[in-house]
Amino acid sequence: MEKTENKRMLIVFGIIVTALLVILASILGLHIPAVPVCVIVLLEAGMAVCLHDVQIWLHGLVIAAQVIAGVVTGNVVFMLLCCVIYLVGIFALKYLRD
Repeated sequence: MEKTENKRMLIVFGIIVTALLVILASILGLHIPAVPVCVIVLLEAGMAVCLHDVQIWLHGLVIAAQVIAGVVTGNVVFMLLCCVIYLVGIFALKYLRD
């Protein structure tokens, strides 16, 4: 029982570290204001929670839409970092359910 609890805490820690790294890289490295970065990271996490049970092709469609939005706005690196948040959320929720 404790091993599963330790795995869950490790997954939560990994998600938090990933989110913090994306936020810091966006603010310090890409010079994007903090509020939009935090809001978009929260939206990505919310999308991962809402869409973690859908078919795999829909995840690909979401990621493609994010990359296209990054190309249109000129923030490809930031949107790729947001894709990382989305993918980490999806994989973590899939792992926690199994």
